[in-house]
Amino acid sequence: MTPPTPHPLARDLSRRRLLRTIGLGAAGAAGASVLSSCAGGDTGSGGATRFTGVFDFDLTAQTRNVAVEDGALLMNSVYADLFLPAGAFYNWETHEWEYLILESSVWEGDDLLVTLRPNLKWSDGTDLTAEDVHQNYAIQVLEAASWSVGFPQITELEQLDDLTVRARFDDPFPGIELSVIKHRIFSKSTYGDFGQRAIAMVADGVRQGDPEHNEFNAEFIEFNPDTIITSGPYTFDQAQMSDARITLVREETGYQGQQVNFDEVVVHKGDNRQASLLIQQGEIDYSTLATSAADQQAFQSVEGFRWVEHPGYDGCGLMFNYAAKPELKDVRVRKALAHLLDGDQIGQVARGEAYSAVKYYSGMVDLQTEQVFSEEELADFQNYGQDLDRATELLEEAGWTKEGDVWHTSEGEPASYEIIGVAGWGDFELTAVQVEEAWNAFGIQTTARNVPADNPWGIWAAGDFEVAVRHWGNPEIPQYWGAYQMNFLVENAGTEDAPGQSFDLRVESPSQGEVDLAALVEVAKTAQTEEEQREALKTMGIVFNELLPRIPIWTYEYLAPAVEGVRVKSFPDDHPAAQNQIYRDNHVILSLIQGLLEAAG
Repeated sequence: MTPPTPHPLARDLSRRRLLRTIGLGAAGAAGASVLSSCAGGDTGSGGATRFTGVFDFDLTAQTRNVAVEDGALLMNSVYADLFLPAGAFYNWETHEWEYLILESSVWEGDDLLVTLRPNLKWSDGTDLTAEDVHQNYAIQVLEAASWSVGFPQITELEQLDDLTVRARFDDPFPGIELSVIKHRIFSKSTYGDFGQRAIAMVADGVRQGDPEHNEFNAEFIEFNPDTIITSGPYTFDQAQMSDARITLVREETGYQGQQVNFDEVVVHKGDNRQASLLIQQGEIDYSTLATSAADQQAFQSVEGFRWVEHPGYDGCGLMFNYAAKPELKDVRVRKALAHLLDGDQIGQVARGEAYSAVKYYSGMVDLQTEQVFSEEELADFQNYGQDLDRATELLEEAGWTKEGDVWHTSEGEPASYEIIGVAGWGDFELTAVQVEEAWNAFGIQTTARNVPADNPWGIWAAGDFEVAVRHWGNPEIPQYWGAYQMNFLVENAGTEDAPGQSFDLRVESPSQGEVDLAALVEVAKTAQTEEEQREALKTMGIVFNELLPRIPIWTYEYLAPAVEGVRVKSFPDDHPAAQNQIYRDNHVILSLIQGLLEAAG
């Protein structure tokens, strides 16, 4: 059987010369105003050294309440580290801590002792002390999502001295401290009596959802201070803040303020497309925003251009709704549908060069899979690359028949699926289109459509889909169990309001027997020994590979465009966070903070 004919869009996108023409010619009116408003030259005023980036901020709509990160100015960007550094960053490769504003953290039984570096200052001139930490932690105990790991499990808080806070946990397990140690401390002088109230409430046993907390929360989320008091090497220059750019200036009294090599950091306003245009104009030194395949080609003509590579810990694939399409409960059908897809073609069309193919289909990305399994164990893993003959065999084994050009299910009905992407998520849209084309070409009626970008999570959780383009793996949690929490538990509550995938987590594995996947996720998360954790992880990886509950198609590889020799001398590749996820302790921004990023001649 011949391979399916690529969708016309795929053919167009594979033609590099055409891509480059489209990318360079698309500036138009949408980008012209951005470019003209952001043009800024190589240095700041008076020859000050300057580092430039880009983020789609909204100076008016976004608040200055940094304690509520969603909706706060620049807090969901990599630039937050510059003005509110984390307590430490976690090395995803070695699973070790590298401390920033914290000096240390140590476990004493169920107690975590967290100690600040001495002599830290806020930008308003006040001291950053354990009082700030104590108030922060108390607020987070109340405000952190009840399902999250870390703050909700704290039962007691105590300030031991000017630098140290004790946090007692309920049944701590390795990694439970991640969000606590990484927490960005905000200033007590900003939040008035919120911190003291939170300390008293936590000591009295008040927790999220209690009446006292509801009253507190209503005030807290509406709080919007006038300015952001900072603790890092940069602070906001109020005189240089506009709808087009935000300028952060060196704060020498802040953490690392005398070690950084740039006097200013300018963050231009721009979405994905505008960011790419600014790179092409040489206005941006480094960007973490998504780039199209067309723009990736156009960057090659920019003098000093290079890619800064960041590994991906999640990917894009297909999530099934087993209640809406019960024939998908047959593993042979799922495997057949996977064998119809050319992951390399789909990934390249969707992401240009910023993807990698899937090799092991374990539910974890291949990088993590190779860390958990031995080479001998991995040799037994099935690969579900494109194989149309094998797809035919599997469907026939499952009782499907082909009548004319149309496949019919074991129930005798014509097979048909609707695949949803997300409007404006280019890689999701293009993935859905290519799956549609591949399945249609094979004789399975498929329609792709896009749901609005404002709340796809609600649609996925409600099970309002048949097949959805969806992430697999987990870019939020560095511990291996995070991938299986995402694959098995997220959007799979099984309740009337949130049925999600409707995937039964009690499964029968050909090699592992009866397995309770929900229980195994908990074991992998809370195991006290590495041996116990690895056993649970290996079981889940084998089960995922055997049963393929969702189809991984491609893995994110983050290629961040950067320009050397204009404002930045060079971008270092060797950094303890170089293997971290791009939005979790970005190694370029950390290099800037640590004085490892140098200004150009």
